[in-house]
Amino acid sequence: MEGEEEMISMELYDYIRYSYSNLGQSIKEINRSTKKSRQTIRKAIAGVEPQYRLEKKRPKPMMDAHLETIRHWLLADKKVPKKQRHTAKLIYKRLEEEFAFKGSSSTVRRTVNELKRELDLMTTESFIPSDPEKRYGAEFDWGEAYVDIDGVRTKVYMFCMRSKYSGKIFVRLYPAMLQECFFDGHIAAFSYFGGVFREIVYDNLKTAVQKVLTGRDRIEQNSFVSFRSYYCFNAEFCNTAKGSEKGGVEGLVGYARRNYLTPIQACKSLDQINNRLLEQCITRDLSKTSGQDLTIGELFGKEKLDLLAVPQLPYDNYKLIETTVDKYLTVNIKQNHYSVPEKYAKRDVTVELGLFDVRITYQNKVIAKHKRDFTKNQWILDPWHYMELLRRKSRALKGSRILTTIEENWDPIVKKLWEFQVLKYGQFQGSKEFLDSILFFKDKKYSEMIAVFELALENETICQGSIKVLYETLMEDSCTIEEASCDHLGSIADFTLPTPDVDKFDQLMEGVCHG
Repeated sequence: MEGEEEMISMELYDYIRYSYSNLGQSIKEINRSTKKSRQTIRKAIAGVEPQYRLEKKRPKPMMDAHLETIRHWLLADKKVPKKQRHTAKLIYKRLEEEFAFKGSSSTVRRTVNELKRELDLMTTESFIPSDPEKRYGAEFDWGEAYVDIDGVRTKVYMFCMRSKYSGKIFVRLYPAMLQECFFDGHIAAFSYFGGVFREIVYDNLKTAVQKVLTGRDRIEQNSFVSFRSYYCFNAEFCNTAKGSEKGGVEGLVGYARRNYLTPIQACKSLDQINNRLLEQCITRDLSKTSGQDLTIGELFGKEKLDLLAVPQLPYDNYKLIETTVDKYLTVNIKQNHYSVPEKYAKRDVTVELGLFDVRITYQNKVIAKHKRDFTKNQWILDPWHYMELLRRKSRALKGSRILTTIEENWDPIVKKLWEFQVLKYGQFQGSKEFLDSILFFKDKKYSEMIAVFELALENETICQGSIKVLYETLMEDSCTIEEASCDHLGSIADFTLPTPDVDKFDQLMEGVCHG
C-alpha cells in the first residue's frame, strides 16, 4: 500500500534492485511480485538499505532485578555532594559485593547511562591525550570531600599529588587548606615517593602565589620560596582558570573522591582514614594506566631514579607570629585564644604555629604548649595558668571558662570535689578550698592529684588540710623498702688479716729513740 513503510530483508532488498536495474521491471511489477509497498520499493531502488529498528525493549533478566536499586542510589546521590556521587564502576562493584551480581561491567555501564539520561543526571568531560614519555615531574591540587568523624559530617580537604610519568598517586586529608597543611602534605608526599620531583605544577593557590603577573610570571609567597628552596624543586603555575593544564591531578581529585571516599566514609579521626588512604594509594601501584604495558609501580621504579634526595631533616613547618598577651592571659591566633601563665600578661611573645600544635615562647623560652584547634572563636585554656589569679579572685570561678575547661578536659572527680566543697563550706569559702586543693598539686603529677581526690571523696575528708595528709599517706604507702643485696657476704667471709710482724714494730721504735 502506498505510503506504507515496511521492513525488508537484505535478500529482498537485493532482489528488488536486481529486478529493477538488470531485468527492467517496473515498480508496479515488483509490487505485484513482492507484495511490498511502492514506498518501500522506491527506497530500495534509491539505495536505502534496510535497517533493524527495535520496537520493543529487549528483556534484561540480569539487570532488571537491580534497576530499582540502582535508581535509588542515583536519586540518593542528589542529597550528597556532587563530587561524591556513584559512578558506573562503583555501582558495578557494589552490585558484585552486595548482591553477588554476575553480569558484565559493560552491561552495568549502559544501564547506568540510560538511567542517568532518564533522571537528567548525565554529565560529560573531555580530556586531551598526552605522551607519557614526554612527561616528567608531578602535579598538585586540592580537592574537597566530606567524611563522618565520630558521627559528625565534616568537610575536609584532599591534598592530591600525582606523578606525571608513572601516574603514582598520593592522597591525604586535612581539616583546612592552610599553608601549614600545604607544606605538611608535601613533606609527607616526598617521604611516600622516596624522593623530590624536580618540577611540580600548581594552580594559582594563595599559599604559594602572592601575585599573578602577565603570562606565567608570578610573585611567590616568601614562605613558599623558602620551602621549595629547602627541597630544591621548581614550581610551574597554570594560566588563570586553566586547571586543565594539570589534567592528571584534576582527574585524581575526582577519582579519589569517587573510589576512596564514596560512600561517605566514617572514622574516629583523620589519622585513621589517612592510613586507609595510604594503603589504597599503594595498592593502586599494581594497576596499569590506559595504553601502558607496565604497572604504575613498575613505571615509578624507573622514574624514581631521577628524583632528588629527600633532606635528612624535614622542613621546620612552623609559622612565627609576633603578638602580645592580652588581659585574659591569652594570645589570639587565627581567631582562637590560647592561654599563657599569669606572669607573662601584657608581654610581647612569639607564637610558633604548627600544623598540630601551638608553642608560645618568651625570650626563646617555651612558656606554653597547646593542641591546635582549626575551628573558630575557641578558647584553648590551661587551667594551671589561672590558678593563682583565681585564688585571688575566687568569686569568678563559678562563671569562668576555666571551670568549663576543667569540666570538659579534666577527670570528673575534680568537678565533683568542687561541688562537695561548695556544698559544705558555701560558694565563697568552698571555691577557696577547691583552688587551694588544686594548687597543692601544682608541681606534682596529675595522676597523683586524681588519686588523692578520689580517696578524699571516698572518705568524706574534703578540706584542703585533709587532702594534704592523704597525699603524704598515699606517698608513704607507695614507698617500698628494698632489701640489701647479700651477694658480697661470701667474699667478706673469706677475707683474712695478715699475721702481725713484731720485729718491724721494734725497728720502728728504735728509729724513734735514736731520733
